[in-house]
Formats: sequence, C-alpha cells, structure tokens
Amino acid sequence: MFHLSDFDLTLTDGLLLGLLIPVCIYLAYQVYRPDWRGTWWLMGLRGLTFVLLLALMMEPTLALTVQHQRNPLVAFLVDNSESMQVEEGGKARRDEALDLLQGGAVRDLEARARVVWYWFSDALHPLSEAGVDSLLWDGRATDIAGALDALREVTAGEGLVAAFLISDGAHNLGGRPERAAVDVGVPIFSVGIGDAAPPKDLALVSAVVDPLGYVGREISISVGLKVRGFGGVQDLLVLEEGGRRVAAEPVTLSEGEQTVRFQVRPERAGRHTYRISIAPQPGERSRENNLVIVSTEVLESRVRVLMVAGSPSADLAYLRRCLEADPNLELEVVSATRSGEWSYRMRELLSRPDDRDLVILFDLPRAILSGTPERRLAAFVRAGGGVLVVGGEIHQGYARSPLTEVLPLAFSGEGHTYRVDPFQVEIPKAAYRHPILRISDDPLADRLEWAELPPLLAYNQNLGVRPGAVVLLQHPTARVGNKKMPLVAVTRAGAGKAMAVAFRTFWRFGLMMWGIGKTDVISQTFWGNAVRWLVTREDVARVRAVPDKPIYRSGEPVTFHAQVFDELLQPQQGATVTVSVAQDGDVREVALKDEGEGRYSGQMGGMLQGDYAFQVRAVKGATNLGGATGRFTVGRYSLEYEEVRMNAELLQDLAANSGGAFVTSDAFPAAVQDLPLAPQPVTVLYRSRLWGQTWPFFLLICLLVVEWTVRRRRRMI
Repeated sequence: MFHLSDFDLTLTDGLLLGLLIPVCIYLAYQVYRPDWRGTWWLMGLRGLTFVLLLALMMEPTLALTVQHQRNPLVAFLVDNSESMQVEEGGKARRDEALDLLQGGAVRDLEARARVVWYWFSDALHPLSEAGVDSLLWDGRATDIAGALDALREVTAGEGLVAAFLISDGAHNLGGRPERAAVDVGVPIFSVGIGDAAPPKDLALVSAVVDPLGYVGREISISVGLKVRGFGGVQDLLVLEEGGRRVAAEPVTLSEGEQTVRFQVRPERAGRHTYRISIAPQPGERSRENNLVIVSTEVLESRVRVLMVAGSPSADLAYLRRCLEADPNLELEVVSATRSGEWSYRMRELLSRPDDRDLVILFDLPRAILSGTPERRLAAFVRAGGGVLVVGGEIHQGYARSPLTEVLPLAFSGEGHTYRVDPFQVEIPKAAYRHPILRISDDPLADRLEWAELPPLLAYNQNLGVRPGAVVLLQHPTARVGNKKMPLVAVTRAGAGKAMAVAFRTFWRFGLMMWGIGKTDVISQTFWGNAVRWLVTREDVARVRAVPDKPIYRSGEPVTFHAQVFDELLQPQQGATVTVSVAQDGDVREVALKDEGEGRYSGQMGGMLQGDYAFQVRAVKGATNLGGATGRFTVGRYSLEYEEVRMNAELLQDLAANSGGAFVTSDAFPAAVQDLPLAPQPVTVLYRSRLWGQTWPFFLLICLLVVEWTVRRRRRMI
C-alpha cells in the first residue's frame, strides 16, 4: 500500500520575485482599465500570464515523499562447477542440489519473499529464464569469495536479508570466502552437497618438463602423484606422444605425495606434447585427475659457431673464453699462427658455411676470403645465417668484396685503416635499448655501467654505415662527414643478420675491471647478446608474445606477455595489441594492457585441457605493426578435481562468520521455512523541477496566443 507522507515546494529567489506579482497585476489593470464591456477577463488573462512567468523564474522544485512496503529479498547461489557432477552412493551431487531447489520449501518461500537466483563457478551469473534446468555443471573452477563479493554489489539497496549458498565447498580460485561472507552483511546459509569424508583417489597433481631441449639430448619430466586409500598398490605410469608409448615407469603407490621422473631423448626438432597417465583404480571416486599433459620446445641442436682468425691475439683469446663459457654453443676456432698458415683449411671451411649458424671473421685478410668463400658467405647471410666481422691490424681490402653487400659498415679501400689512439667508447642515445647492449631491465643503470668501462686503444677507420644499418657504438671524436664514426653496427640482409666490430683491445675490459674490484659482466654480456641476436631468427619480428608459462591447469587463467618494437627494435608504446585463441570452433580474444616501454599483458579465462595455438596482432592507428604466434598447453585436470570431498569446514566457517548456519540437505527445508521474514518499509522521494519542463512553457504560449487573438478580433490592436 502506498501513501503520501510529505510534500514540499522549493523556490529560488521566491521572496524577491513574489514582490513583483502585485506589480504585474497592476500593469495588467492599467492596460485594460476594466469596465462593463467585458475586459475584466482579459485583464485576468494577462495577470495570469505574468504570474506564471514569474513562477517559472522562481525555478520551483516539487518534492513528494511516498512510503510503501515490500517483501524482503532472499538470494540463492548455486554452484555450477564440474565437481558437482561427482557421484556418491549412486547419485550425482547435481541431482541432490536439484532436488532441494525444486522442492516445496522454495516454492513456499516465493510467497513470502522476493527470490533471486544466481549460479557461479569462476564468476557470478544470474540464472536464465529456464531456471535450474539450464545449469550445465561444467564450471572448471570455483570462486566462492568472488561470487559473494559480486552478490553484495548487485543487491546493494535491494533489501537483501539472507542468502543460501548451495555448494560442495570446493573453493579453488580467488580470495578468502570467510572474509567475503562477512562483507555481504547478511546471514549466509551454506548448504553442503556431497560427502565430507576423504574419498579414495589417485591423482597426478603436477608435471614439470624442461621448457627447452635439444635434439638427441635428454630432457627431464617430473610427475607428482597424490595417493589416498591405495597404499601398497603397484601400477604403471605411462608416457605417450602422438598415441605412441615413449616410456613407462613402474610405481608402488604410497599414501601421500610422491614423485616419478622420466628421461626422454627427443629425436626431432619442434614442439613435443606428452601425455602422462595412470590406470584408474577400483573404487576411485574421480578418474579425470589420472591424466596430465605437458609440452616442451625442442631445438635442432646447440648453436654452431665457426670463428676464423687471421692471427692469434689477446682479443681472440678473450672472445674465445666468452663464447666457450656458454654451454649452448658449439664453437670451432681456426687461427693462423703465421702468415699463410692454415689458409687452405680456412678457405675450405668458409666455402661451406651452411652447416653453421654463425661465422665469425676475426681480423681476417681479404686474401683468404676472395672468390668462392666471400660469395658463399654473402649467400649464407641472405639465406638466414649470421656473420660477425671483427677488425684488426690485418683486416683490410673488404671495400670491393661481395661480402660488403651484407655487412653494416662501408670499408675504405685505401691503405692501412688500423689506428692506435686511446678513446672511450660511446653509445648513441637511440641504441641504449637495443638487445645487444642491454645488460639489465634498467636503461639508466646500463648507461652508468657502460660509462665505467676503461678506454680502448685501437680502432679501424671506416666510411660509415650502409643504408638500413643501426649504429650501436661509436667513436667519441673521429668523424665520417658530419657524424661520429661508427665502431659497432648491425644490419639485416635477406633472412639473416650481420654485425661489424671496428675496435680492438677489448680484452682490457676483463683485466682492468677485475683490477678495480669489479667484473667484466658488461663485456661478456655484450658478446653473448651479439651471438644470440645474430642467430635468433625470431628477432626479425617486431611483435613477440609468450604466455607466462607453457603449461596451465584447466580452469587457470592464461596470462600473455607481449613486446612491440619499431623498425629499429626500439620499444613501441601506445599500440593496440590483441591475442586470439581458437577453442572448439570459436575464437576467443583479449586486448592486452599497455604497461609502458613497449610491454603489454593480459589474461584469458581458463580453458579445457589440450594444446593451443595463439595469434597476436599489434596496430597503431592505421598502421599494422605485425604479429606473432605461439603455443601453450592446458595440461592438468580441472581444478575441480583437485579435492573432491565436500569441504564442510569452509562452509561452516563462512556461515558462522556471517551469522548464518551450515545445513545439510535434510535440514534445508526447515532452514528455509524458519527464515524470519517481515515486510520492509520503503521510502521513495520523487523530485521534479518545473523549470526546464516543456508543459509550463507550452501553457504560457497558449495564454499569450488566446489574449492576442481576442484583442485582434475586438480590434484592440
């Protein structure tokens, strides 16, 4: 029942404008001077028009307060996750929940209260018009805290007095339900579905594989088992790939957790996905957690590097030590000990570079390269190989070599180019974030580290960089035209890359930094980065993206990280980066958030177990910056099967914290019937401003038109 409890009219400048009303009436009187010929009503019409205009100028606001009563609000939250499909005693948990929701107690409640229905797994959703029959019981994770937080938001101000949470308590995602239950602010009646006794179960709870492997070298796979109720049983843990058994390990099951390890030797490059399983045991409650999938990326082999030197030197020995410290490199060094020695062997190796990933020409004269070797090396780079040229005392004569077409520096063909003159190496401002110079993620710290290096003593003069090349290091004073002379530069040629280093005595970086109590980490990192940049084909792409880990559990969010670069491999900010993943014929897409410095990240909701490919696309305005592809594996059973017993302790705690109660299925009807419900008084305030409404102005115009029409007919105007 509704009734009016208050009425209020508010005026702006009402006193001042009210004083004008007598003035307006007096003016109307003076206009018409009423007599017995019927002008009284015209004077009244003019006065009413004036009064209405003044009233509108007062900006009147009408406020009505109305009170009525409504039934209280009761919410039902139904757990729609996969664990509700677990069968106990020949009956699935979902069927037990449906029996409760379709019983007479709930129907009787709808006569005393407003009832709202929601279902939840990893998020809260309103129940469709089809009701509980629309539930699929397929949620792959359960976030009770998130569901209660969402309930608090969607029912704010609606008069919620109680909530019934119907669940097995398998909370495995999100925050603390006990905290969320308190924040809802109303009693929560948790209805436990399922058996609270620990069931007999065998689960593969973890699987860890080396993220990167090499053909012909063993990779390790570690599998964690969790055993309950099957101690002493012997069985076989099987590892398969592509439907073919790769390995099998006998295992004696023991109560608790144990680990089984596999050693696998892949025979081909590419992505390898392994399926690890153990046979279900008699009486096991859940069989979905007897399988796990892992994957790893296998490279063809270690990076194969050939270094050919024109003569021994301290720099050659230092660079050799730096490269040999990397276990992922296969390094072969060929050096002449005196003029003309090993020239045939060198030419033979340089004439067939295709079985290498990187060729280093260390202070090598043109005489050894001329003819077939230099042509083969140029073709090797264009086909995807890497070449690193390091200058020196005998390095000369490259100016007219076909090899210079793929190198970043232009060489002089005039006489001896080697100059001995101490100088401090300098980094161009635009090159600090290049991958080869990057020592850490802090560009300012990197700049300070480079500035501490001791001076170099020698360099090779050159004619500057070729088109498309990038200068990484330069001479502080020597110039080529109006620019500083480049000393280190990189370029791309075809599918490959090339780098030229035109300074020497860099062995001093190691010796002298150790002498002042520091290390030569900058120099070692520089050469290591250079080799990786030269041999890594993916660096050609301006967009790179990876998931934060290669393996995910079913229901676990997948986090993507992307980097976007411009043409010079500098971080590109302000781009729109999207990731798309194909799943069951549909394409799911997520936009990544710009985190600055060319970095982007975002999450996609958990997916079913399997191996997935994803695509990344980056655009800025109307410019397509490129894309990237990758793969990830959802390799563990659903989070819902990690603990299949009913978590009565959690349900009891959140009910107690909220002032509600934990009830079993048998006690549910009584809890619904005994719920204290009383009509709620509701006060509603209606406010309406006449100023700005159309009807008062329409009335004002009508009054003026009527007055004008009458005066016209009476020939008063």
